[in-house]
Amino acid sequence: MKLLRLSSLLALSLALIFTACKGKSTKDLVANKWKLTEVSGEGAKDMSDAEKKEMTSALVMELTKDGKINISGLGGDPKMGTYKVSDDGKTLLFKRDGEEKEEPQQVNEITADKLVITDNKSKMVLTFSSK
Repeated sequence: MKLLRLSSLLALSLALIFTACKGKSTKDLVANKWKLTEVSGEGAKDMSDAEKKEMTSALVMELTKDGKINISGLGGDPKMGTYKVSDDGKTLLFKRDGEEKEEPQQVNEITADKLVITDNKSKMVLTFSSK
């Protein structure tokens, strides 16, 4: 009888642990307010340290659950648009308001606190932290 209770308790504990540890998808994690913290990669090699510092000190990107994007902090008005997450969660497709083409961004890493993407066109790697 004790063995049966113990094995039932163990099975329940394992089920709770696996449920709690189940990772969230890119779609769940990406909806957040992100602060740019680092600019690197091939696309940034010709940028001065001052340009990188200007970007990292000001740029904030907000992605909402309903697929809207708002990028602010770099001169003038905020850049608005929409985004989609690919089915496999490895690509974000950004589309600015007034433009026809979507701009693919490769998702290199995503957690609740960190987002690293590579712009497929410029090959610039952008690292963000949750704001």
